[in-house]
Amino acid sequence: MGPAGVGKTTLALRYLELARKRGMAVARASATRASQALPFGALAPVLPPGPDGDDLGRDNQTELLRRYGRAVAETAGGRPLVVFVDDAHLLDGGSATLVHQLALTGKATVLLTVQSGQTVPDPVVALWKDALAERIEVAVLPDAAIEELLVTVLGGPVDTASLRQLADHCRGNPMVLRELVIGALDSGALAADGGIWRLRSEPRLTARLVELVALRLGNLTDAERAVLELAAVGEPLGQAELARLADPRSVETLERKGLITSRADGRRVQVWLAHPVVGDVVRVGVSVLRERALTRSLAEVIETTGARRREDTLRLASLRLAGGGGSASLLQAGAIAARARHDHPLAEQLARAALAEGAGFGARFVAAEAAHFQGRPAQAERELASLAADAASDAERARVALLRFDNAFLLQGRVPDLRLLDDVAGAIADPFWRDQLLDRRSFVMSFSRGPRAVVETASASLGHLGSEPFTAAHMVLMYNLSRLGRLDEVIRLFGAHPASAAIPSPDQPWVPWSLFSVRVITLIWAGRLHEAEELLTRAQSVVIDQPAAEASAFVAYRLASLHLEQGRLMSAFRRASESYTLFQQLGRGFAAQLPYTDAVQALALAGQADRAAGTLAALGALGVPAMLINETEALRARAWTAAAAGDLPAARQHLETAADLGQEIGDLIGAVSALHDLARLGHARQVSARLAALATQVDGDLAAARAAYASALAARDSEVLGKVADDFEDLGTILYAAEASAEAAVLLRHAGETRRAAAAEQRAARLLARCEGAATPPVGFITARVRLTQGEFDTAMQAAAGRSNKQIAAEMQLSVRTVESHLQRAYEKLGISGRHELAGALQDQPAV
Repeated sequence: MGPAGVGKTTLALRYLELARKRGMAVARASATRASQALPFGALAPVLPPGPDGDDLGRDNQTELLRRYGRAVAETAGGRPLVVFVDDAHLLDGGSATLVHQLALTGKATVLLTVQSGQTVPDPVVALWKDALAERIEVAVLPDAAIEELLVTVLGGPVDTASLRQLADHCRGNPMVLRELVIGALDSGALAADGGIWRLRSEPRLTARLVELVALRLGNLTDAERAVLELAAVGEPLGQAELARLADPRSVETLERKGLITSRADGRRVQVWLAHPVVGDVVRVGVSVLRERALTRSLAEVIETTGARRREDTLRLASLRLAGGGGSASLLQAGAIAARARHDHPLAEQLARAALAEGAGFGARFVAAEAAHFQGRPAQAERELASLAADAASDAERARVALLRFDNAFLLQGRVPDLRLLDDVAGAIADPFWRDQLLDRRSFVMSFSRGPRAVVETASASLGHLGSEPFTAAHMVLMYNLSRLGRLDEVIRLFGAHPASAAIPSPDQPWVPWSLFSVRVITLIWAGRLHEAEELLTRAQSVVIDQPAAEASAFVAYRLASLHLEQGRLMSAFRRASESYTLFQQLGRGFAAQLPYTDAVQALALAGQADRAAGTLAALGALGVPAMLINETEALRARAWTAAAAGDLPAARQHLETAADLGQEIGDLIGAVSALHDLARLGHARQVSARLAALATQVDGDLAAARAAYASALAARDSEVLGKVADDFEDLGTILYAAEASAEAAVLLRHAGETRRAAAAEQRAARLLARCEGAATPPVGFITARVRLTQGEFDTAMQAAAGRSNKQIAAEMQLSVRTVESHLQRAYEKLGISGRHELAGALQDQPAV
């Protein structure tokens, strides 16, 4: 039992397949509205042509039931029988009674599908009421199941905005989802972009879905169709609109049919379409003239009712936009409301409509801002330059200057002429706006300096951080404090600030969400991943209904950072690609480079070298200036991309550069991470002492665990590596825990401790199963590393990547003869005949 389209018939047919495989006989029938008028009409396919005996008529129901029951049972030929009836709520009385008798007498196992919300014959109800059959509720799919289904069908991840759009539109109905996806694929609206599926436009309805919905609509009266059309163009409908524009009996009939639904909204009752697809189908049949008439009528009713809530402004303005007759003030207010919801296309339409009605500076600013957020910087700059000449107040001049600055810097990554801010700051008297302009100046200048220089320059501000609202400059200072390793201090500063505990609202600008981002990443770097995850989960619930908001881009970015440290690599890639796509769509090319770096690392750590290289190329194609503060992360991304391609020397070089740069500029988070990466790639002895010293300057448990891993590996101490794996697992960094356990297993195998080695391998396997395809050297090549020395393994890895003996000798500072010896011993130990078999042999890991 369940709603139409949830898959009841599909499930039943799979049960029939199982029955046949087990040697059972199967009889199948379908009930329809037409068969309801015929005695035993639904079961005609499984009944004999007519009753036995000339004196028996169809009106002798009792004898008919006995004979039909025997006849159905005899078709099984002595085998157990399953009688399947689809849409059993449409059974006629005789068929329903016969099905009940078959179950009651044990002559057959009955399997039925019933649509919920329908009138069901009493004999069918008696089946589950009297425990003759089990009633199984088939519900619509939750969002998590929809995501799993889409990923399985499409063969790749789906970005959250598209997932939300499809989930909202199908309302958990698999049949509707299937048709939406088919339509979107056929039209090109749904396509793979950088390894992730995204909706580029609204999905198109398939003819089959339109026909199915039209069949569900049935034969509507003119009055009923008018109500549906009204709801399709202007839902939700309030009581006033219904009273003035709709037939009350038609409203009741449509709700009884399940086509509309009523909900309480405070003291108001609102009517909505029961399913978005109903609105899609109804709108197809509404002409442009009819739509204008309907929207105009709705707007007039809303305007005459007097008292309106603030959220009604956008609805009313949208109706006037479609139907005409809106005032400049209404359309401008609607544009501002749309901007608050981050619906920039609608904000621009309303703002330009307001301008056509004579609106002034406010509408012009919203229109220019909407062009900026939709990735049209040249148009935005032209309109803002014109606005700058017409600005009449300090607030207007400052707002224009700030947006022009953001348009150049955040959208294009170009550092604009700082005089744009300085000149306006010097010409205005309002201290609030002057501080905003100077704050933005210091914010952008910080990106060309390292953490140590930024903190030293702004050290005087540290004493005031808890006593005033945080600004963009404060955000930069706190981020650099974190990169400098002063994590506990930053966490205390956030805790001392009165607004720090609250997650910003989705309509807040980028500064509060940047501060939220700093707060989360500080917790992650400190090893407090569980706290960060709790905060991000709460934030996600806040922004989930605003997939195009800048807030969503920040939340997705930090979810990617969290998943990357957790070792959930494909989740990290999906969130990162979702974030950089959102940033680009919102005109934030400069910010997009940050999640791009996480996406590259996630793919590389999963061994997907080609995709990582492609994403790295896309990062370069952004054409925005690199940030010195992000350079160590960019180098780490290049390093792991090289490692995934088998170029370990290049990977080592990138990481050594990252560690040196981090230490030089005070990016101790970057330096510690790079040194840990070097240890993971087989250079623990070279970096352990340096990493241990740097880790003492970084607050939190994560840096300490990284240093302990390198020290234990350098000392070849399997016991300590096991404890390090415990520490990593407790922190939530599962991939690091798997790597530590795998390294312990290798050492134990070499020591001949087979049982303990097997236990460590099994633990590594269990942890690795949670890492979504991780393929780093510590876990991806356990078998080979057990058999080979480090020198043989490094040589074999480079040979498998296609390097010649001469190249390998130069990179490893060995003679060609030594390289040849390493390779020959590797062939013998791996049981292969030559170079062409190396790649497969190295990745052979039966234990994991």
